[in-house]
Amino acid sequence: MMTQTIEFSAAQKATALRVAGKDIPADVILAALDMPRPRALLILNGGTAKLDEPLQSHLARTLQDGLARVVAEEQIMVITGGTDAGIFQLFGQGLARYGRTAPCIGVAVADLATWPGHPQGEAPLEPHHSHFVLVEGKSWGDETQMMYALIRTLAQTCPSVTVFASGGEITIHEMQMNVAQDRPMIFLAGSGRATDAVLAARAGEAQADTRLQQIAEQGQIFPHAISEPPATLANVIRRALAVGER
Repeated sequence: MMTQTIEFSAAQKATALRVAGKDIPADVILAALDMPRPRALLILNGGTAKLDEPLQSHLARTLQDGLARVVAEEQIMVITGGTDAGIFQLFGQGLARYGRTAPCIGVAVADLATWPGHPQGEAPLEPHHSHFVLVEGKSWGDETQMMYALIRTLAQTCPSVTVFASGGEITIHEMQMNVAQDRPMIFLAGSGRATDAVLAARAGEAQADTRLQQIAEQGQIFPHAISEPPATLANVIRRALAVGER
């Protein structure tokens, strides 16, 4: 494996590692990226679909002034889906505003992503991430196994939490991975789709998809309304990661 530098602009560069095969140990990948031991780890999962107003406005405020600000202030390592779309795009805009004080790793399917010098993909990488792990695959979701192998390894030495917003089939699988890894999850209530469907199941509403009910029953879920002030989410994250409340 060899790393490469992706130059989005003169000011925005990232280190990327293209991983051939899904059986390479996570610690080998992290060593190749020279990844430091995190103080705390936050995972952002959810939807990449285009958002309608006012949902986009609410999520932008939550993900930028709440999430991006707190990870910058508390030097929290972040793992996301890495593309410049949906919630990851909004979060990346927050990183541009508040700065990046710890690694932000995007995990994506190599042949489906596009970046300067690699134009044949269908979804651009978000330019404010510091690192990318680009895995083999033919469909979105093929990166999930590798993403959660990296998460499991990193979380062995620090507290971790996952934030969910909106999302569909891939997001449901990611929720199941968090349940399996016994990780607390913050669900952004009001963000729609899979996230709100699990919260509805948690409130007693019947769901046709039994996986949603299982996640609601088995997961460590903490709902947070996107209508709440961003500082409230920041303090929820601080408490979840034991990095101090302000």
